Amino acid sequence: MSFSTTSSISNKRRRCVAPIMLLITLPSAQSRTTSYYCSPSSFVPTPTYRDQITYLVGTNDHPHPHIRTRSRTSKHRRPDLTMKIKAALVGLPNVGKSTLFNALSQTPHLAPAKNFPFCTIEPNIAPLPIPSPHLFVVDGKPGDEPSLLTALTKLSKTPNQRPGTISLVDVAGLVRGSSRGEGLGNRFLATVRECDVVVHVVRSHRDGNVVHVHGKVDEVEDAEVVNLELVLADLSHVERRLEKGASCAGMEREALMKAREGLKGGLPARSIGLTVEEEKSIKSMGLLTLKPVIYAFNVDEVDFTVNRSEASEKIEGYMRQIQYCDLDKDRCVLVSAKLESELAELSLLEREEYLRDLGVEFDGIELCHYTLPLLLKEQLGLSLVYTGPGVPAERTQTTKMHVVRSSEMSALDFAGKLHKEIRDGFMFAEVTNCFDLIRFESYGAAKEAGVVRMEGRDYMIQDGDVVLMKWKR
Repeated sequence: MSFSTTSSISNKRRRCVAPIMLLITLPSAQSRTTSYYCSPSSFVPTPTYRDQITYLVGTNDHPHPHIRTRSRTSKHRRPDLTMKIKAALVGLPNVGKSTLFNALSQTPHLAPAKNFPFCTIEPNIAPLPIPSPHLFVVDGKPGDEPSLLTALTKLSKTPNQRPGTISLVDVAGLVRGSSRGEGLGNRFLATVRECDVVVHVVRSHRDGNVVHVHGKVDEVEDAEVVNLELVLADLSHVERRLEKGASCAGMEREALMKAREGLKGGLPARSIGLTVEEEKSIKSMGLLTLKPVIYAFNVDEVDFTVNRSEASEKIEGYMRQIQYCDLDKDRCVLVSAKLESELAELSLLEREEYLRDLGVEFDGIELCHYTLPLLLKEQLGLSLVYTGPGVPAERTQTTKMHVVRSSEMSALDFAGKLHKEIRDGFMFAEVTNCFDLIRFESYGAAKEAGVVRMEGRDYMIQDGDVVLMKWKR
């Protein structure tokens, strides 16, 4: 056990002494260490990187939510591949963003959801697992396992499995004038700029007990208020950048001038026809209207279950009316935040009974915690890659699903994401398709059948690949 204390004293005012921070480092299993940071009034255990994703900065789930946790792990800490991509829940206040956040995370009351505007101030963040595709048919017969990840876990004989995730961010509500700093506008926009995709939550139910910031529910008008603020915020951001002169030149300047003209004409940046190179040149600006958008229309229990077909037709009509909406690129989905947050508190058996009382038979895959992650995967062009099968049991205890961007990661890059030493000693990768692999009883049997192939460092990782890295120490 080691103890160390640190303190700092101002050179100008020697009497002003900062609080003393005590760091205690205790050895733990598997050559890792657990750190405890404490002051005279607190003693806070800080988890290792494996546990950090279960804590939310800014909520009561952490004993001291204002403290950003740090972990001191072994020298070669394996980075998590699944928390790089963020999805922002945006919309007017009181449209059900926090309730939907709780439903998606399958954790009731994770984020406070109250009946007044700006209940959410600091963003809430939680990992959103991406469902592994279901095995409905294998060789013409129904699959025995409920998901690909489970089937691969059984094949590799590992006791644990870890799904890939996307970071879900619940941000404060947007109001008219947010682009000029009204409400929590500046803080809201800064949070959204850091995300990769926007989930625009639109209220589509008439519950008189729920306050509406404008006094009435109008799906088209409510969506346009948010869209207009995003367009105005981007226009102001682009004009400030163009004023920089020499520091903004070449392709970046050309792309921004094209974006400015489109934004002035009421077009979101994703709809003005920027080339891939032009988008990359201005990617660092984080333009809000350049991000993919999914409209989540929040309906009541009846429209989500009994009147689902009619509700779906209505939201398609709303999509055609909403200004600043790109029908070629934007997507929409039907959700019922209240119903699904209530279902999250029940067991699977209780959920079936609850839905049966409503007069519907659900198999679960129409709920938003299943459909929305897959829609996010499609919108962002993400691939699901698996590791674990083929690795000796003594070297791994977990079959993992990783989330990567399609056609953007080579085998060598993926090796570096797994571990720096694997990248440095990379020789080749054994690759097979997940559906081909699960037809066999073991990885060795698949290899003998010629299903597994060898790929070099320049091979581009594909959706559904099962990858086994071969490397020298």
